[in-house]
Amino acid sequence: MATYKVKCSDGLWSARAYLGRDLNGKAIRPYKQFPMATSEAEATAMADAWFNHLTKDGTVQSACLVESLAEYIEIQESNTKSANSARSYRLYTKYVRKFLGMKSAAELTAYDFVKFQHKLQKPKSKGGQGLGNNTVRCVYYFLRGAYKWFVTVGIADTNPLLSVAKPKHENHEAQALNIGDFDALDAALKPLLKPEVLNKRTWRKVLNAMAAWIALVTGMRVGEVCALRPNDIYRTQSPYIHVGGNVIEKKGLKPYRRDVTKGCKCRNVSITKDDLATIDAFLALREQFCGKLSANAPLLTVDGGFLRPTSVSRAFTNLAISSAAAPEGFTFHDLRHTHATWLLTHGVDLKTVSARLGHADAAVTARIYMHVMPGLDEAAAQAFAQAAYEATKHRKEVCQQ
Repeated sequence: MATYKVKCSDGLWSARAYLGRDLNGKAIRPYKQFPMATSEAEATAMADAWFNHLTKDGTVQSACLVESLAEYIEIQESNTKSANSARSYRLYTKYVRKFLGMKSAAELTAYDFVKFQHKLQKPKSKGGQGLGNNTVRCVYYFLRGAYKWFVTVGIADTNPLLSVAKPKHENHEAQALNIGDFDALDAALKPLLKPEVLNKRTWRKVLNAMAAWIALVTGMRVGEVCALRPNDIYRTQSPYIHVGGNVIEKKGLKPYRRDVTKGCKCRNVSITKDDLATIDAFLALREQFCGKLSANAPLLTVDGGFLRPTSVSRAFTNLAISSAAAPEGFTFHDLRHTHATWLLTHGVDLKTVSARLGHADAAVTARIYMHVMPGLDEAAAQAFAQAAYEATKHRKEVCQQ
């Protein structure tokens, strides 16, 4: 019976398979190392993929790229990748099927992927997919990561994506509310947070409005907002919200909390005492509708379970459209952009804004909000000119004495 065993020696994971005996009676026992594996679970997943592609003589038969990508996505999803990432990966796999067919992962060359990228960018009217540079760039990184894994498990010998130039990143201005838009959104949200009648329909509206309000005043991502619990609200002299989780959606499963944010950076986001009063008023409504819930129940909930981030985002889009409370195309994530843009344009330094948003570093914040920076740079130049003028004036006064 064909089988395999995984073991770790000096920190290096490997697997030895037993496939029976050849015609001469010699045991067929192929061996594979997995230097990328950092745990037994990762090594076992890699060994499974390797073992499933072994032929009777112990060599690896490369499966078609589409099937190998599906396997790769499943493993990524079971580890750390969010449901949104997995959804995007499956969409990219459809592009692979459309333009590269059912070829095996091993037979595709760098030139095949150069042509593939060209077809993705080519307009639909000319037989392409009509994707922008940034999306094609995401497809590139997905395939490069997948091939890195293919090489590790033996499905492919080399990574052809390493020889393919990645598309240049295109900077797009993050959309933010202006004062007029903010007033319109505020006027649309406030009545929803104070319903005259509390029932299941109006409570849903309260939840969606509260989610939008939290995102606007804290800059949190939608998954982080949905993951909040009442004990994440700290009522100290300077109140703050602890952001330490993200809600994950997977097909066939109820949404659940993962105790790590998208950027893998837990953080504390300060709020005002007025903000805290708004949260407390919401909690009073929550108890009135839901009754007493466990300490680990979500802040935003209907029945003690987590809301789906995609549903919350969709509800906000519908609200913005129906009430004309935001510019055309404005999304839930743009509430986060509004928060950051307003902070930067009102003189908050880049490092503080980056920490508040939970970005990996300030360079990420600077890249996203580059369009805001020229105005800040001009203000800095004016401030320096004023300081230089005052220094010169002081020196002249000293000389005259």
